[in-house]
Amino acid sequence: MYDRILVPTDGSEQHAVVTQAMNLAELADATVHALYVVDERALDYQPSESGREETRDARREEGEEATRHVAEAGEDRGVEVVTAIEEGKPAETIVEYADDEDVDVVVMGTHGRSGVDRYVLGSVTEQVVRTSEVPVLTVNLARQRRAVRDGETAVERARQVLADEGHEVADVPEDPYRESNTWLVRVETEDGQTFNVHIDAESGEARLARIGT
Repeated sequence: MYDRILVPTDGSEQHAVVTQAMNLAELADATVHALYVVDERALDYQPSESGREETRDARREEGEEATRHVAEAGEDRGVEVVTAIEEGKPAETIVEYADDEDVDVVVMGTHGRSGVDRYVLGSVTEQVVRTSEVPVLTVNLARQRRAVRDGETAVERARQVLADEGHEVADVPEDPYRESNTWLVRVETEDGQTFNVHIDAESGEARLARIGT
């Protein structure tokens, strides 16, 4: 069936993509390859070599964190994960990596983080679908977002976000409350940290704010 599954990641929240890849890997007893591509266009925006190196270092650091999240998800599921950071044009590099590593299927989200120095992952996915010689399983991330209508769901969402960041929730000392369109959930983690998790009630998007030192 499948022996090698490729998951390109741009560092944005792609829990649903990683979950799909892990589910497939478990069924097929396959290895997951987590790939982050340092977009060469981000480097081209820099007017100096020092600026290019600074940007390259920042992107590689981002890539290490992004692929580490996939590796940790694999560890939790008992799935072997290989991580890689490459430099080039994202779609071309993904297709080349899949060919070089004899990948059997690529799992990608239909959109990701955008910015002035990169295309959104959705555009990259479209290019990979058009040019890849292996199947591409796409996950519509927008459809994975669900409205957070009550405090219980807000707490569940907060636990998920913290788990993605490598934290295990020990306690929720206060009832979550909603202010306008945002839920606020205060949580204490097993490693002794306290966070406020701000959750958009409509999209489910969340951000963390650490409390204290």
